[in-house]
Amino acid sequence: MTEIDEPVALVELPTAKRAPSTEARELKARVQKLRIGGPSARAKGLLGGITWLPWILCGVLALAWAGVGMRTYRNGPAVDDTAGPVAAPSNKSNTGTGLNSGGESSGGIAIAPVKGYLVPAQQIAVSPIDVGGQLIEHNFVEGKQYQKGDILAKIDDTNYLAAVKESASLVSAAESRLAATKKRWEEMLPESVLPREKNQAQAEKDDAEILEKRAKQEYDRLKGLLGNSTAISPREFQQAEADYFSAKARAAKADATLQILVLGPRPEKIAAVKEDYNAAQKDLEASKARLAQAQWRVDNCIIRMPITGTVLSKKAELYSLVNPLAFGATSGSLCDIADLANLEVDLEIPEKDIGKIVEGQKCRIVPDAFQERTYDGVLYRIMPIANRSKNIVSVRVKVTVDPKEQGKYLKPEMGANVTFLTK
Repeated sequence: MTEIDEPVALVELPTAKRAPSTEARELKARVQKLRIGGPSARAKGLLGGITWLPWILCGVLALAWAGVGMRTYRNGPAVDDTAGPVAAPSNKSNTGTGLNSGGESSGGIAIAPVKGYLVPAQQIAVSPIDVGGQLIEHNFVEGKQYQKGDILAKIDDTNYLAAVKESASLVSAAESRLAATKKRWEEMLPESVLPREKNQAQAEKDDAEILEKRAKQEYDRLKGLLGNSTAISPREFQQAEADYFSAKARAAKADATLQILVLGPRPEKIAAVKEDYNAAQKDLEASKARLAQAQWRVDNCIIRMPITGTVLSKKAELYSLVNPLAFGATSGSLCDIADLANLEVDLEIPEKDIGKIVEGQKCRIVPDAFQERTYDGVLYRIMPIANRSKNIVSVRVKVTVDPKEQGKYLKPEMGANVTFLTK
């Protein structure tokens, strides 16, 4: 023993490798006592060496799961014995969730509730028609219902009234041209000649023929005496000959004048005047069309409700410049309107369940905002094309809304759960 201790006493150990102190040894002893399964724990172990702590943890977990199960059972979906089972509406979207087939086993439910959104069956953007200008009257507000024909706004119509006056002047001028051309054409027609005009022409013809006959007699008499130089001079014969041919020409002219009055002018002249009349008539029709268009634009400066409905959104204010056809206008439309008594629910049905529903199938609608209210509906239409990226088909369900409650509870873009019912 002395041989072992002497070398140890002669060698000075480094500070880091010296024997542990009393405090270190006590700390190590305390840590060993806290270890699970140590000598002290094994000495106090129960049931063949198994400790009590794991059993306590298992008991706590069992009690916790039992409480969760009881709470889930008590808060389960309610069952209405009179109306049949209705699944509790869900606020979650139907995207990514399957639809359960009900049939007879689900008590009249063909497809479980599907989340959708309310949309108007007809939404109209009210805007000026082919006119633009500054709003000088503004009578519509959001959320208010108006009847068909009610005045919503008025546009300054100064320029359009000037166009009406100009078009009216053109119509008057065209009517005058048409009347003058028609009179000229009618004067050329045989039936337009007065009887006294024909009598006058006939008298002039008769007088010309008498003069011609007398001139011919004188001409024939002097012609017989032409060989006797003492009876007639050549100058006298020439005068008689000129008078005869002149009378003959006047008679022919009088006859032609009478024929014109009886038969009318040549067909070519009548056709030319008739074409002028037709052109004047077309000019009048074009002028009337321009006048009607100008008046139509003046009427369009008063913007009215096209249907009975509610103003959903307002897009223009008083004194705003509105013109859907001009660059720089503040807005192309005044407001959006819709009939809130005619609403539909836009749904997305997975492809695997689209065969379980048909058009005309009854539905039950429960809005998210008023889950205590239930509305009847019917599957109105199934869209003709699917969405292959989502594997869904869009459908529309028409909602039965009391006209007295339109816009009060159900509003566009609100969420609703739709349950498809069997027959």
